[in-house]
Amino acid sequence: MRKQYFIKTALCLVIVIGVSIIHSCEEYFEYEPVSLFSNENVFNNVDYTKQAILGIYQLMTLDEGYSKRLSMYYGVDTDIAKCSGELDNGRRGIARYAANSGNSEIEKPWRNLYIAIERANVCIKNIPQSPIYKEGSDEQKNEMRRMHGEALALRAIFYYELVRNWGDVPFKTEPSKAGDNFNLPKTDRDSIYDHIINDLILAADLIPWRSEVPADERLTKGAVKGFLARICLARGGYSLRKTGAMQRGSDHLTYYQIALDQCKDIIESGQHSLNPVFGNIFHTHCERNLDTQYGESMFEVGMGIYRSGEVGYYVGNRINPLSRYGKADGGIRALPTYYLSFDSLDTRRDITVALYEIDENNIRVVREFGETFIAKWRREWIRPLFPGSDKYNGVNWVMIRYSDILLMYAEAENEINGAPSAAAIDALRQVRERAFRGNEDKIHTIPNDYNGFFEEIVKERAWEFGGECLRKFDLIRWNLLDSKLAEARENLRKLVAGETPYENIPRRVVWRNEGEMIEFLNLHYNMDSIQIAQRDSLLWPNVTDWANHITEEYILAIAEFFEPNRKELLPIHQNIVDANPNLTNDYGY
Repeated sequence: MRKQYFIKTALCLVIVIGVSIIHSCEEYFEYEPVSLFSNENVFNNVDYTKQAILGIYQLMTLDEGYSKRLSMYYGVDTDIAKCSGELDNGRRGIARYAANSGNSEIEKPWRNLYIAIERANVCIKNIPQSPIYKEGSDEQKNEMRRMHGEALALRAIFYYELVRNWGDVPFKTEPSKAGDNFNLPKTDRDSIYDHIINDLILAADLIPWRSEVPADERLTKGAVKGFLARICLARGGYSLRKTGAMQRGSDHLTYYQIALDQCKDIIESGQHSLNPVFGNIFHTHCERNLDTQYGESMFEVGMGIYRSGEVGYYVGNRINPLSRYGKADGGIRALPTYYLSFDSLDTRRDITVALYEIDENNIRVVREFGETFIAKWRREWIRPLFPGSDKYNGVNWVMIRYSDILLMYAEAENEINGAPSAAAIDALRQVRERAFRGNEDKIHTIPNDYNGFFEEIVKERAWEFGGECLRKFDLIRWNLLDSKLAEARENLRKLVAGETPYENIPRRVVWRNEGEMIEFLNLHYNMDSIQIAQRDSLLWPNVTDWANHITEEYILAIAEFFEPNRKELLPIHQNIVDANPNLTNDYGY
């Protein structure tokens, strides 16, 4: 089934809705009346209210939303992937943990999130006051309740995005009006978390399951419960505090219990399931189709045909612009040790990591091992919408999948009980069995002790969600970012030295093109120079440096300027701090 694009309609929000908004070019809390329609006219009409709600979703599609910045730029470097290119004061500065308050990529996302929050605040205040909210037809009441829930859930998602990137931030839940104090101080993140958790609990009651509404990119009950679980695990996890230390949220088991209950509701609902073939998840995205059969992709940012600037372009393998596929940059690189961490039978490996680029002759060319790509979305899988649509290809950004529900359930069970239950082990096993489809009997035994099972969760989430902007924030909430970065660097040094477990990794690989595929002669063992020289060069014409390419300079550049207990959060842009005397930059910025 083709997706139902709705973003074009949403663009008219600021014309239709007669309320106050935040002006994106001025301060992020600034009053600007829009007077074509009154609140009464907007929120007494289901169609106009829907346009107001879609106008909130629309801000998610911008470059400063989930087209590239929030979805991709803010999620690296980690122990599995790094941003390509030389250090700058933009996305690479963020990736290297060298961002300062003048970084070019941190101001617009902050402002855009607050614009979206303001739009949500308007809807949250006015929808329940509408006569049709309680007195309309059953159809009208159901739709208005759903939209009230959507506004609550979207605001919660936006505040979560602010908190996980900046920590304590200004918090506002009422629409702006003339005379308001717009210079708000920071609010403690735990208070923000508690408020949005309650909002999501209410939203989950208001929003229907996916089987009860037409298929599109709007939130449904399963997705709301999934975001609630994710935010509860963040609330119960570690974060960088003003004290300059990573500290766990208070009463963390209470929040793990909420996460567990929400995941259990989703699992028992039968509304969502795993797509049995891992690669089909991303082929479906690239084909611009919604997953109406399994519902594994529980919420996607609906880009429409003129958005999605970086899916398959920045996250994907590099493709020469003269090829038949169009241009792709491939800006996020997989660490060699991440690729090697996969079992060779794990079907996720060769979907998540592309070892090749495509040249101007449409030929796949093997990359050096340190320059391979995180590539779940590949330009070669995406049909161009129109000439020159390399970036604007209409591919949605998926924000939460059902496999995440299973793994959050397993993690919460283990934390609460002090050891995994049979149900927790089964939840993890479901994800792993899908990955080993056809070789399920080769899966090793899953530990049944707390520490062993937690370590399996840490690894499984790396293998399952590579490139989906979850790893960095998982490691932060577990307080493992520093140790995992150190472990990745040490493993890379072992790889360079040919030490266990990398003693058989080839220094150079011999390969050939076989139709649309690449075949390797020695991907899993080393061939010395004599063996390479004596190969049948007609059958195996190509030789590429492999581990030889990885240098100490390459290793040190990964998260180069990360400092534990300081760089887990971003600075607030100086323009925003200067405009608000009640705001300061903390954490040494």
